Amino acid sequence: MSESEPSVGRTPSSASDPLVATPGGQDEVFWGWHDFFLFLFIFLVTALLAGFGIRQLLHLSEARMNIVLVVGQFAAYGVSFICLKLMFQAEYGEPLLKSLRWLASRMTPATLAAVGLGQAFTIAIISALMSVPQTDNPMTRLMSDGPTSIVLAVFGVTIAPMAEELAFRGLLQPLMIRVIGVIPGILGTAILFGLMHLAQYGTWQSVALIALAGAGFGAMRQWTGSTQASAIMHAGYNSTLFILFFTQKGLPH
Repeated sequence: MSESEPSVGRTPSSASDPLVATPGGQDEVFWGWHDFFLFLFIFLVTALLAGFGIRQLLHLSEARMNIVLVVGQFAAYGVSFICLKLMFQAEYGEPLLKSLRWLASRMTPATLAAVGLGQAFTIAIISALMSVPQTDNPMTRLMSDGPTSIVLAVFGVTIAPMAEELAFRGLLQPLMIRVIGVIPGILGTAILFGLMHLAQYGTWQSVALIALAGAGFGAMRQWTGSTQASAIMHAGYNSTLFILFFTQKGLPH
């Protein structure tokens, strides 16, 4: 089914969606849980295949392998979203990005990034008050290697905010809100967002802080009606964390 052939009994959202998101507007959630879990399955399988496949084919040092694995993770996001786009077109006759509310916000990008910066400093203060333990974990090992930390920083302020916001605040959060309501849906999505990072950071305190950040992104997504807005806020947040990291540790050599 093409985008010009809407599913029976529905008016395609692409015909009525504005170019600028409507603040506080109610999403039209036409997709279901099977779409989300299929997206998740494709992502996990692609990420695993990329990691194990590259490890078997190439003989790389651990540091260089880290870079490849980071790139492979974001490649898995790309494959997953391509599949989701085809699913939306075939099953619903709807475009992907507009359906997930990738629309301009009435707030300027500079303002959104500044909100993310403020959130990052606030969570950094909370982290200090919580005395979050500094443990050896996959993220610290990645950031301890100079080239890997640069790759991670570049992806972390560009592709990662877009991919994670489309997946969590674009695809998942509207489903959660439809089932359990606005505030529980935002918080439930944020908790899952935090748990996704457990393997990277390894402590419940880190998961709680990331979930808190996710709740902020979710609130911005709901308030503006724009996943693009939450992604820019997310990018501002990540940028601040990387700047703080490199300020403390020094630029990699």
